[in-house]
Amino acid sequence: MAFQRTIVGAECKVYLNDKLYNEVQSIQWTIDYGEQEIYGVDSVLPQEIAPTKVTVRGRVNGLRVRNSGGLQASGIRPLIFDVLTSPYISLRVQTRSNGEDLIFIPNMKVTKETVSITAKGVLKLNFD
Repeated sequence: MAFQRTIVGAECKVYLNDKLYNEVQSIQWTIDYGEQEIYGVDSVLPQEIAPTKVTVRGRVNGLRVRNSGGLQASGIRPLIFDVLTSPYISLRVQTRSNGEDLIFIPNMKVTKETVSITAKGVLKLNFD
């Protein structure tokens, strides 16, 4: 009988631009493989499956560390008045034990940033 273990969040590391991103509290992603069925004339069943554009959408939830400069200082987003120079960044999620990649996206863009501050609470920084 094989021994199986479930991966938990504490066993994962998140890297942005090949630098460990310790502020992350959770991460989720959805992958749409973009497969499209192609039907023949008068066919009820698809004749083949054609690949189209793969889309990955996700969200990183974390904390904003004092004097860190946020996403702009990390090179993840440009300053608000310089949107045209928005860089592509890489995202890698690995297991701590053996370095297995759970997901690796070499070229991605951060399109949305959300900040929430609660009274007597922690400033949360989330981005998509």
